Amino acid sequence: MNKVWVLLLIAFCLPALAQAEIYRWTDDQGNVHFGDRPPEGRASESVNVREPMRGVPLEGAREILERPVRPQQEEAGASGYERIAITQPEDGSGVRANDGNVTAEIALEPALDAEAGHRIVWLLNGEEAGDSTDRSITFEGLNRGEYSLQARVEDDAGQEVVSSDTIQFNVLRIAIPREQQQQQRPQQFPEGGAPQAPRAPQAPRAPQPQVPQIPQN
Repeated sequence: MNKVWVLLLIAFCLPALAQAEIYRWTDDQGNVHFGDRPPEGRASESVNVREPMRGVPLEGAREILERPVRPQQEEAGASGYERIAITQPEDGSGVRANDGNVTAEIALEPALDAEAGHRIVWLLNGEEAGDSTDRSITFEGLNRGEYSLQARVEDDAGQEVVSSDTIQFNVLRIAIPREQQQQQRPQQFPEGGAPQAPRAPQAPRAPQPQVPQIPQN
């Protein structure tokens, strides 16, 4: 029998018991008995029964009676996914990516239910940085520094179904000295093209002999 109904039954019966006389006696074996009538041929005594409080509400009894029964399948794993975890990059690791491209991947069991409209949403530093139906994604052009990353599964209405723990990773990029950066830059020429190389000086010409002119008659 339900415990709540037992408590209710006792609460209803106590006023009736309080109105009747209760007697106590001991038999030949020393056992103590109680009853509403004294035994014949045996000494007994009246017991003072305190009248119970009336109208004491059973707090929460109605709420318990009206509470719907939770199906067993709504326990752990109600989302349908048993495990979701970021496997790449590793938590606390340093990722060397000179181009700033970092690939992340998760382990999801069972596989993503894409037919139900589920998708994987990636949160980089707490902000949505992309979504996909694949278990991996590549973030491009990340600067050097520390990042936080979390993955979660959302349904077609954008409601969160399940989410992974948040991990931390560092992007490592080689710092190129300024002198080397200038050497790697393409040489800039002024308008009109590249400057011309200076011309070699020309050798001086030999002096020409002067021919005397003969006066004409």
